[in-house]
Amino acid sequence: MEYFIAVNGKQQGPFTVEALRTQHITPSTLVWAPGMSGWQQAGQVAELQSLFQSQQAAPQYQQPEQQQYQQPTQGGASPYGQGATYQQPSTDMISKPVEEVTRSLDDGKAYSKWMPTMYLLVGLLCCILPLVYIIKVINLNYFKDGMKTVVAILSILIFVAAGVIGLFYWLNRRKAVKSIIDKNDKGTLPIVGHFLQSAGESLGLLYYTSMAVTSLLGGILIGVSTKHQGGDILLRGLGEAAEYIIMGLVVICLGRFIGDITKRMAKDKELGS
Repeated sequence: MEYFIAVNGKQQGPFTVEALRTQHITPSTLVWAPGMSGWQQAGQVAELQSLFQSQQAAPQYQQPEQQQYQQPTQGGASPYGQGATYQQPSTDMISKPVEEVTRSLDDGKAYSKWMPTMYLLVGLLCCILPLVYIIKVINLNYFKDGMKTVVAILSILIFVAAGVIGLFYWLNRRKAVKSIIDKNDKGTLPIVGHFLQSAGESLGLLYYTSMAVTSLLGGILIGVSTKHQGGDILLRGLGEAAEYIIMGLVVICLGRFIGDITKRMAKDKELGS
């Protein structure tokens, strides 16, 4: 007897039992032959049992409700594929969204809405940092001593000024990154590099500079006014100021280095395309 088989939603065959050995069918493969009442799993056909003796029993196949197979007609010809509603799942449901996301990341469209907003949030964060510093000064009880109070007030003013400058800095950088996004011709790399360079410059120029000036003022004013160990306090303030200056320079250079690298990579990519 010769059998038809269903492979990927299409009818193949007919095949003899021996020929079916080369088709790599499984017990759940649907088969039909003239004289059978309908399509059956190969593992349920007695004549085909010998094909699966060396295989483990496969899980029972359950036909989805929406997939229907027509019964063979009396003439013996298989109706499979003639009006049958069997359909393979479309890969477009997965591949298309993935391709859209990949394409949007590559041309920068994914950043068009939330990237400028991130710049604005970082700018607002610069205004919050002085408040954090004020809370820190209060916890250190700087306002109980005359000269420490002067240093605390001056340092607070320095951090408030740095926060305001940081806000305007990030708003200006926000305009720059928005112009890059609006062009939509340079991709993701320049945007990422722009943000990292902005972060490096902001930290190095504003935060670390503020810390250096504060440490310097504290070392000089408190050290001079202290009767005992004034020299140690002065040296400690100078050391901390130098440390913050070096860290700020490193952060600035690192941010600009990454920014230049990403710009060069984007330019090479553009020339290569």
